[in-house]
Amino acid sequence: MKRKIALKRSHLPLLILVLAVWSASCIVADGGETERASDRGYGIDKSRIDRLAARGVSVIDFHVHLRGGMTDEKAIERQAATGIKIGVLRNLGKGWPLETDGQLREFLDGVEGKPVFVGVQVNDRDWMTKHSPELLERLDYVLADTMIMPMPDDDSEPVKLWMADRYTIDDPEAWMERYMRHNLRVLSEPITILANPTYLPKPVEHLYDRLWTETRMRRIIRAAIENGVALEINARSGLPHDRFIRMAKRMGAKFTFGTNNHDDRPIDMSRYVEAIDRYGLTKDDLYVPGR
Repeated sequence: MKRKIALKRSHLPLLILVLAVWSASCIVADGGETERASDRGYGIDKSRIDRLAARGVSVIDFHVHLRGGMTDEKAIERQAATGIKIGVLRNLGKGWPLETDGQLREFLDGVEGKPVFVGVQVNDRDWMTKHSPELLERLDYVLADTMIMPMPDDDSEPVKLWMADRYTIDDPEAWMERYMRHNLRVLSEPITILANPTYLPKPVEHLYDRLWTETRMRRIIRAAIENGVALEINARSGLPHDRFIRMAKRMGAKFTFGTNNHDDRPIDMSRYVEAIDRYGLTKDDLYVPGR
């Protein structure tokens, strides 16, 4: 298998055209007033997004799950309301919405030709050998995180780390060494985006500055760069922190943005524009499929 999945032709020109049409046109109500999708709750000034686009800076939310009422049609409406392009995805893995090739094909067929980027979030570490290369090549991107790992040791069954009642961490430093190996394994896979970089579960999240040393952060960033993996700046979690982003920018990493929604309610995405301003991100710093 190739180091990086061959992604299908970029939808970017189509996305730009569709967004332009949606922005210029609207539904005319009986009273003669125009109606359009509301941008309330997103923390975004659409005119600012338009100005960034004019400079070639594509603001894309690659972490929009089709779950909890969110549909591809609602994602397209969100694009029109905010000017932020969207990548829709479903979870792929044992016990997740996409478990078989048949389910993956049905998902891909359902969004084929629609003006959104299309991806999956992989939850098993052998995903690349379990699914048809033909189907995987139809994806625009593959997203992964590090929130599922074997506990309490490497020979144990994977555990969802956000379910803190299912495990204990008695020695944070020893666990962190295991967690680093887990991070590097995920980054060695043919993924496109690492979501929520530097995530720590609740039992040790208060030790963030102690556990995420400069040396460890540098190893993660270097592995991402070497393997062609973009690092997500998440709108909701606040991850990764400032010093990680600054280090990654200096080292030449690529970035993406993501919300990781649980439903179809608006999510404040102001962190995207704040990050572009604070860290001086340009079009060369941001990952765009096909570019």
